[in-house]
Order: sequence, then C-alpha cells, then structure tokens
Amino acid sequence: MLKTIDVVAAIIERDGSILLAQRPPHADQPGMWEFAGGKVESGESQAQALARELQEELGIVALPARYIASHRREISGRLIHLHAWWVPHFSGTPTAHYHSQLRWCSPQEALTFNLAPADIPCWKPLSPKARLSFPANTVRPPSSFLVMTAGGL
Repeated sequence: MLKTIDVVAAIIERDGSILLAQRPPHADQPGMWEFAGGKVESGESQAQALARELQEELGIVALPARYIASHRREISGRLIHLHAWWVPHFSGTPTAHYHSQLRWCSPQEALTFNLAPADIPCWKPLSPKARLSFPANTVRPPSSFLVMTAGGL
C-alpha cells in the first residue's frame, strides 16, 4: 500500500500570467517546474496549508484563494493527492526562498516547461484552444479551467 500525501498547489495569477517554481537540486524531481505549495500538515485545512506554504516558500500572503479541484498521482513510490487552488490576489513580492527560480509565464507557455508529473493534470484536460487568461478583477476562474479530473490522467 502506497503512502498517501495530501499536497496543496497554488496556481498564482497576476495580469494573465501564472507563476511557476523550479524544484531545487536537493528535492525530489530536481529541476522540474511546479506550482508552489506543499504538504498539508496534521490538523491543518487545505487553505491553512496553502497560506503557510506560500509564506514559507515565496514570502507572500495569499488573499482569499479558491479551490479548483483535486487529483491523485503516483510519484516516487507515494500516492500524491494534489489539491489545486487558484490564487488571483496576494500581497508581497514572490521570492524563491525554497525553489531554484521563479518564472511568470502565460498558461499556454507553462505547457512548454518540464512540469512535475503531479502538476501536469492541472493542464492536460484543457483543449489546446482553451484560453486560461484570468482577468485581474474576476472572483473565480473561467469555467473551462474547472475541467480538471479527480482521477488524474
């Protein structure tokens, strides 16, 4: 039986771009790109874990985030249960406290990065023509973005 790990991932948006973070050399899957986030600790809600991880990893305070979807994926001998959250508003300037580097890119450009396997299902269900730009004043992601699967790929 694989150990299940609950993980939160933040799809951080600013002016139609999203933030990707490159995993450091000492981490599992070094050099791969991911959405910032991390493990949900015992006694934490997903929202609490998301806020804590974004403060620790990026030095930002996430303002109300919106849950998008979850999926499961076996990675490195563990079952990762990833919970994606959309973060359109935050305070502070993202700084790579944990990651090797950060990169703002368009949602379409994100597909050209070497994404960590657990993060790929955040994009796979979308058609190639799907537009993922999030107007800065919206309170929820577009309905096309919610087409993520619960079962992974």
